[in-house]
Amino acid sequence: MSAKTELRQVALLLAVGVMALIPAGPAGAQTSNSCAENELPSPVIDLMKAKFPGWRPEQLSDLRSDDQQLWVKAHGNQCPGTAVGHFESPDRLSYAVFLVPQSDPTGGYTLLVFNRMPSGDTYVWKLLGQARAPTYSGMVIETAPPGKYSDYEDARISVTTKLDGFYLELIEQGAFLYYWSRGRYKSIRVSG
Repeated sequence: MSAKTELRQVALLLAVGVMALIPAGPAGAQTSNSCAENELPSPVIDLMKAKFPGWRPEQLSDLRSDDQQLWVKAHGNQCPGTAVGHFESPDRLSYAVFLVPQSDPTGGYTLLVFNRMPSGDTYVWKLLGQARAPTYSGMVIETAPPGKYSDYEDARISVTTKLDGFYLELIEQGAFLYYWSRGRYKSIRVSG
């Protein structure tokens, strides 16, 4: 083998080694749903990709470092962009998803709930909120158990839920409870 051939092989191996060390892209721009893939059924993931291209469920890495620590302390490795519960029916799981733009996780959000139809594996989605402007990076969602909840500003206003609900929380700033009532989602501010 000539010296030139050996030099080319070494250069090629170095180039491949360097490429292996370069991450595929910034954490906020990843196209994988990572934690959400473990919590959502594949028909929901497929529907999100088809109907909301360029958006993905919020990831732990999207939160500021102090918010990440608070989230992990309270929720372990649960995904801050998904909540799973019996939101609309006691016999079927529903999936709340907090989507953020892949290119800029603080560039807006879309809040959705996916529910399986009573017959088959078909899912439908409901839009509960959205913003297309810069947003606070500490917004997360989590499942809330059935129970009695009072309005943060007026304790005389309360709601008792028989099904799970979910919180849309601004870490250390306040939370809204979303719950199913009379065929639609309603919300109440439960902390400030």
